[in-house]
Amino acid sequence: MAGNRRGKIKEHLAGCHSNLDWCNHHLETTLVLIKEHNPNLTEGIEAFQKAVSVLDDQLMSVYAMI
Repeated sequence: MAGNRRGKIKEHLAGCHSNLDWCNHHLETTLVLIKEHNPNLTEGIEAFQKAVSVLDDQLMSVYAMI
């Protein structure tokens, strides 16, 4: 566990990154389950995946600046 403010911030950002990785994993699994059955929902899940990816990219940019 980090002891200073900078370290704590980086630790929390790394936790967010890890959660977004899991989010992408679960979305990928969901796509496999629904791909053939509901094309409209597939588009929504893919759009959500893209949004999560953009958030993660921005988060990692902030992490790199700290």
